[in-house]
Amino acid sequence: NKVKLLIAEEQEILREAYQSFFSNHPSIEAINSSGDTDGEVLVGKARSLKPDVILLGIGVLQASQVEVLEMLGENCPEVAIVLVSAAYDINSFDALRQHSRGTSIGCAYLLKHTINSVRELTHVILGVAEGRVIIDPAVRDGLIASPNPPTSLLKELSPRELEVLSWMVKGYRNRTIADILFLELKTVERHINSIYSKLGNCPESKEMRVHAITLYLRATGQLPPEDLAQSG
Repeated sequence: NKVKLLIAEEQEILREAYQSFFSNHPSIEAINSSGDTDGEVLVGKARSLKPDVILLGIGVLQASQVEVLEMLGENCPEVAIVLVSAAYDINSFDALRQHSRGTSIGCAYLLKHTINSVRELTHVILGVAEGRVIIDPAVRDGLIASPNPPTSLLKELSPRELEVLSWMVKGYRNRTIADILFLELKTVERHINSIYSKLGNCPESKEMRVHAITLYLRATGQLPPEDLAQSG
């Protein structure tokens, strides 16, 4: 079965492009397209049309607009979200991080100017439909730019180290990461050792790889803070 896609994009030119892309797609069916990104309107459409994924395109994401994601999550918890924004207001990251911790469905946070092809967007839509979480590197950097301990540790990592860690989080082995990034295996291993060194001491109850992955997931809002996890 095709993935049913509801398009809500403020920019007319992009909305028409998305509609054109997915009108005859073999894996995705665009069931509706609109320029209205109001939360109540989207909830109403999601309830009546029952999409698998909502492609939500906006200008600058403000903290107040994260409430739209909250409304969709509360009223349509089975619908995955692909959020595509021209930019992210710095004050929106805390709200987005909090929302990420509470969601159990697939979601993606992207920047419009970093989407290079229809194939890439298709991959994201199909990924969130399967429950994956996909975060644009630039958005990820905003999510981890926080004074909280897990995020401040990640700020010590280089862009390449963050990239390697993001593939570790997805469950890939070192050899596969090397192949994906077109690096030598020894280079990947060197980056991983540097990551371990910068992240500091690992609790005795955890392996270092698990510790690094856990810090990344907490920093990007995909796991709750450690104190909340322990209290739960």
